[in-house]
Amino acid sequence: MRRVETLILLIALGFYVWFLHHFGLAQVLAHIRMVGWGLGVTITLESVSRIANTLGWRATIVDCPPELGFGELFAARIAGEAIDYVTPSAQLGGQFVMALMVRRKLEMAIALATVVIAALTEMAGQIGFIASALIITLPFAARVHHLFWPALGGLALAIALAGGFLYVQMKHPFAMLWKAAAKLDLDHLAHPEIRAAADEADGVLLDFYEHRRGRLALSALCYLVAWSMGPVEIYILLSLLGAHPTALAALLVEALGLLIERATFLIPGKLVSQEGGKALILAALGYGASVGFAVGVLRRIKEMAWVLFGLAALAAHRMITERQSADGANPAGEIVKISGIHGG
Repeated sequence: MRRVETLILLIALGFYVWFLHHFGLAQVLAHIRMVGWGLGVTITLESVSRIANTLGWRATIVDCPPELGFGELFAARIAGEAIDYVTPSAQLGGQFVMALMVRRKLEMAIALATVVIAALTEMAGQIGFIASALIITLPFAARVHHLFWPALGGLALAIALAGGFLYVQMKHPFAMLWKAAAKLDLDHLAHPEIRAAADEADGVLLDFYEHRRGRLALSALCYLVAWSMGPVEIYILLSLLGAHPTALAALLVEALGLLIERATFLIPGKLVSQEGGKALILAALGYGASVGFAVGVLRRIKEMAWVLFGLAALAAHRMITERQSADGANPAGEIVKISGIHGG
């Protein structure tokens, strides 16, 4: 599996180098200088999306402990997003990190269940945004009418993936994972408490989908708001680049870009799909491929800034928990070792 991931990464890097050679590094740097202070605006604007994402997760936690503050949830959320960004984990790695970072105040079983539910509502929010954007823009975008059916097919695929994810969640996924892991004959995985935690997490999933549909809708709405910040960012960047965008163009660029990213989600860091996708879409809209590539680069710089914020939050959390463990604050018997992450 690692060989496949390495091959995908190398191919993506090859395309990225080709893109840089084609458009020219000097031209890309010129576009970055042209935007200047606007990068700070987009980095700040991204905080709105991250806050909305955190609220979407918070809506899935039915009985949130009073001691678990929004700031801790926010730190765990951006840390998880940072892990997802730099690893080809299909969001699984980030979800475990989120649950681990709040486990001292929220039971691990509940934390894992809520991040899985939040992953589904995030998909639902994205689908809602893409569908709305396509309905609003495609009838008026004559230059991309030929993309109608591919876009519709991409949307159908996204809906199918979300439906499949929901189906898996209804089939006791944590118990199945525990059974698969238990076959490895690892003593700590065979512990009855871990089996009980897996059963509890499955119970939380089933109860939430049966009795908490209002919270489900609220969470999806929060993520819809987060996704809706994308076109605002596109509009700002195109304006600073002197491209004179329209609101419809910014909306369409973001919707089609998300479809491309959804189709290439296994590629870490959204290599190719970020810059190449924006170049393709904006060229089709008549803005020029070089402008699209520059928009992708500028967005990557913003995303990397937030990756650094997330990794810093994770590092700070680990330092704090290690200090608490050294002071005897760590609960006895706690065993958490997932993917080499110890103590959060």
